[in-house]
Amino acid sequence: MAEATSRTINAGSEDASIAYCEPCGNVPADAYCSDCPEFLCVTCANCHERQRISRDHRLLRGAAMPSTHPTSVKPVSDSARFPKCLKHPDEDLKFFCNTHNLQCCMACTVLLHNQYNQCTVLYIPTVAKDYKTSTEYVQLTADLKQSKQLAAKCSTDIEEKMKRVEQLKTDETIKLEKYRTELKEFVDTHINELTSQVKQLGEQDRALLKKQHTKSKNTEDDIDIKTMKLRACEKTPCDLFTESQHIRKEVEQLKIDIADIAAKTEYQVYSVQKNDQTEAILKNKDGLASIQIGKT
Repeated sequence: MAEATSRTINAGSEDASIAYCEPCGNVPADAYCSDCPEFLCVTCANCHERQRISRDHRLLRGAAMPSTHPTSVKPVSDSARFPKCLKHPDEDLKFFCNTHNLQCCMACTVLLHNQYNQCTVLYIPTVAKDYKTSTEYVQLTADLKQSKQLAAKCSTDIEEKMKRVEQLKTDETIKLEKYRTELKEFVDTHINELTSQVKQLGEQDRALLKKQHTKSKNTEDDIDIKTMKLRACEKTPCDLFTESQHIRKEVEQLKIDIADIAAKTEYQVYSVQKNDQTEAILKNKDGLASIQIGKT
């Protein structure tokens, strides 16, 4: 608002000059606020007197207004720096309601954000003049700088944690693969031992049965020979009697031998019995291992 005293336009003579309302830009001024300092039109002056923040300001009117040097060029309006109000398209959003944290126009200020609604409304061109050096702005920039540092530290921490997460995943995967190898080696070794035992038992039983089978076949052959001898003597009664007596004694031994063979044909009946602890692991819903989750 440093241009306040230069905002005049030639009204028809060198002595006559018109000061323009600084908030509106193109409306002739009706008053001058010596506290702001600022030229105001009738509407802005009335609003200025009603607002809590400016109601005690001193307004100068008429001849009491300060004189200014006339200029031949009408001042450029400040309206280009402010967006238009959506509710009042012809009005600029030159005010700020602290109560609602909302930018508003003159109409909104009078109708919605006036003293009856207990609103604290600020005129932006006035409060913005020294805002850059205000405590609030200094604190805001300091807060932003501190927040930037905190955000940067947070980003760095997250990047480090992402690296640790990847390393943790790799380490635990390697651990599981090692565990898989250990389990496989353990299972293979144990199964191989059991397989060897089964094979050994089978070979023992097979060898025993094979031996008894040979004896049994030999006995059969011996019986066949004795039977043939008897039949060969059937035409000669004396020879038949004599041979029969010899064979009769041998038959008793044959019966003993056969009984002995039969007694030695038993084999071992075996079966694989699963380990109770292993069965419990297989039935356990957590399986061979589980993932324990904690927080850093």
